[in-house]
Amino acid sequence: MENQQLYQAIDAFIQTTTKEQAIEVIDQHQELLTDKADIAFSTIIHNARQQGHETTANALDERRDFIRSIREEQDN
Repeated sequence: MENQQLYQAIDAFIQTTTKEQAIEVIDQHQELLTDKADIAFSTIIHNARQQGHETTANALDERRDFIRSIREEQDN
């Protein structure tokens, strides 16, 4: 999996406006459920905070938590 593809999948996920759309993007991009994607999200969130974009970072944190909850459901 290329990093570019992963970041495109993350971007598609971030652009969703409903829970249903978010789930659809996750279904289409299973790579969003990987540790690599979680690390990428952490990096993006860290960079947003470093640049003073706390609101954006918090929103991205919520998105990452949503993906993590889906990962946990699949693990059980």
